[in-house]
Amino acid sequence: MADAAYKIVATEQDFPVAVLEASAEKPVLVDFWAPWCGPCRTLMPMLERIADDYGGRFILAKVNTDEEQRLAGHFGIRSIPTVVLIHRGEVVEQFVGVQPETAIRALLDKHLGAVPEAPDETQALLDAAATQLELREVAAASDAIARVEAVAPDHPALKLLRARLAFVEAVNAHPDVPALRARLDADPADSPARHAFAAHHALAGDYATALTEWLELMRRDRRYGDDLARRSLLMAFDVLGEGNELVLATRRRLASLLH
Repeated sequence: MADAAYKIVATEQDFPVAVLEASAEKPVLVDFWAPWCGPCRTLMPMLERIADDYGGRFILAKVNTDEEQRLAGHFGIRSIPTVVLIHRGEVVEQFVGVQPETAIRALLDKHLGAVPEAPDETQALLDAAATQLELREVAAASDAIARVEAVAPDHPALKLLRARLAFVEAVNAHPDVPALRARLDADPADSPARHAFAAHHALAGDYATALTEWLELMRRDRRYGDDLARRSLLMAFDVLGEGNELVLATRRRLASLLH
């Protein structure tokens, strides 16, 4: 996860400096997780996406409770995932389990303020794109992303924004999830329904289901949408990060389909 200065892996040894001291400057969102925890694998990509959207306005710290049991014990962690927000050395917010993305953003905004002070042009555009994606306003989000590309064509957040835009477009075209499930039950070869169903799960942070559905779409209908399933998988990999365990496992399954 540590592919940006605002996303770190925290240990007992560096916690006092990397988290507690750092929280004097900006809030630190600490995610207590474990590799065997299914909900953790759903929550972490969501937290990483939020951290990227906020562009360093808070630090996201990941603590593996299997490896850092004393640190987890210090915070009284009894269930995972547990997420705590530390600001100025104190725990100011906490939640257990997977929460809606809007709720997590609202929690952060209480301590960050909804708009950063004096944002530069690029950050303002990134924030605008993220907001429009949350609202599922495709045209406005596309315009903001295009403007980011014009001023910062190599910005690392662009891949994530483009991926989320593609998923939002699919979801907007087929907004009724139960209807999609019913269509797939009636006809497992319904490619548009399967793609939209996967996109819904991706936007909800359930990438395990989304990736499985796109793999199944590849297996059944590789030509659909000009190889849309494979392209969607690659976009999801951009969101999750190449070191993500789910990405590594899915890449192995993808390789077997391509041979």
